[in-house]
Amino acid sequence: MFSVKEIDYFEWKKYFLLSNNNNILQTWHYGEAKKTCSNVSIIRFVIFNNKEAVGLAQFITRSFPIVGIFARMNRGPVILGREKDAHTELLSFSIISALLKEFKIRKWRLVVLAPEINDSLNAKKTLKKLRLFKFHAPNYASGLIDLKSNEKVIQMSFKKKWRYYLRKSLSKNLNIKLSGGLNTELNILLTKYNELQNKNSFTGIPEALIASLSKQVDKDWSFNLFIAKDNNPLSVDDLLGMLVLIKHGDTATYLIGLTETKGKELNVNYALLWHAILHAKELGCDWFDIGGLDETTPAGIAHFKKGLNSKLYSLVGEWIYVSIPFYR
Repeated sequence: MFSVKEIDYFEWKKYFLLSNNNNILQTWHYGEAKKTCSNVSIIRFVIFNNKEAVGLAQFITRSFPIVGIFARMNRGPVILGREKDAHTELLSFSIISALLKEFKIRKWRLVVLAPEINDSLNAKKTLKKLRLFKFHAPNYASGLIDLKSNEKVIQMSFKKKWRYYLRKSLSKNLNIKLSGGLNTELNILLTKYNELQNKNSFTGIPEALIASLSKQVDKDWSFNLFIAKDNNPLSVDDLLGMLVLIKHGDTATYLIGLTETKGKELNVNYALLWHAILHAKELGCDWFDIGGLDETTPAGIAHFKKGLNSKLYSLVGEWIYVSIPFYR
């Protein structure tokens, strides 16, 4: 019998350590960063099967006068204590079913669910049987690199042309350093990222959220900013490129990458990403998530990421639970 319990940080952390290959959007620290820079509340649950904790789910919620509470679960539930397989998917459906009952008890009016379940016809049929409605938005997709292999094996798994540009970039002996999180360096990142958003007309990650993520600190979380530059100290004119890597549990996610014109000539994006992969290994991560590769990914970025030859995955998309008295 499945049951749901709301939990605090200490319980969440205890259970989260049991998860494998988790995603950044379901981490406590992402939720806290989101709460800091947005007018939202965060609610976390542990789900039990009898007395065994089997999953976690984090919801971003917002209360509206008269209407009630709207909520969103992005890439949950987090499955505990097992590798992802067909049994994990069945468990995810059972957890979602238990959560639906919790929504009714709490009188949540509208909940958007983006389940951490691979896309398939069977998955869609099952979610429809749970009386959820498919939201017509692009399915999230990305890829994973197994960091448990040694450096040579990882590099040889990349496509031949990607390895060529990586070697070419590394031969330039570029000045790449891992930032200590200085405000001046973070401000340069935010300025350059804002310029990139305006130039390429994409929404991306809000500036306030990036800043808030950089301030989250824990043993199982770290915000890592890699900088490629010409000179020391760093100035905007000396910048060749930047990359943000976030470690969360046993996984590291490639969050942001940007390359200046001169950096493109030196293929600095290849060297930055390789440094990030090696650093993730040093941090003890088992997995490296390439940070999104779906139909919304710009063509140039998609081409670059495809060269990594990662293990691709595509999720089942967004689904809606509605419980509004006047809604039909």
